[in-house]
Amino acid sequence: MNFVSQKTPTLQLMDLSNSRHHSILIEGPQGCGKTYLAKQYATMLNVSDFEVVRCSVDTIRDAIDETCRIKNDVVICLENLDEGVLSASYTILKFLEEPMPNVYIVVTCRNLKKVPDTIISRSAVVSCGPPIDKDIEEFAENKNKQKFDYLKTKNIWNCVRSFKDAEYILSMNDSQISYFTQIDKMMSFSDTVSNIIWKLGHYEDNAE
Repeated sequence: MNFVSQKTPTLQLMDLSNSRHHSILIEGPQGCGKTYLAKQYATMLNVSDFEVVRCSVDTIRDAIDETCRIKNDVVICLENLDEGVLSASYTILKFLEEPMPNVYIVVTCRNLKKVPDTIISRSAVVSCGPPIDKDIEEFAENKNKQKFDYLKTKNIWNCVRSFKDAEYILSMNDSQISYFTQIDKMMSFSDTVSNIIWKLGHYEDNAE
């Protein structure tokens, strides 16, 4: 899929793949498709081994240990670095300072200001903006066209602002969709604040 909102970052990644750049930092708002772009980078490099890793010290160390044991090319996507602890950033920094020829690192973040300058300086920074409505609709149609055709006629679709929102709503079952669309009728001023908050945060079966 070629999303309009990702045209510029895709071209940037294409240029970086031509030089087989080993360290990429993709920044952008939640749900704009940063991990999807990381996957696209792996495709541009013609690397089939693509791993998504949560940014914690243990998981990063495990990823480093694993890459030391393999000889094939691999692209590792370290998600949302800015949400992790500072020690996780330092662990990644060591990885970037001593790159292995078969390992490509793509780090994602929502807030570039929360990423240490030492990591930014060692990475090619690619910025991605929020998706436009056309992009989100194309994404939803590709995921589940039948369900999207049904959902887009409902008020719930007006809440969608990102690929992540679309993916979440497409995963909802019929009872969850029904509960969500009727929740405004449940917000009675005669109810207690705690009950209203509970209704806003949970489905009818008490699932979050």
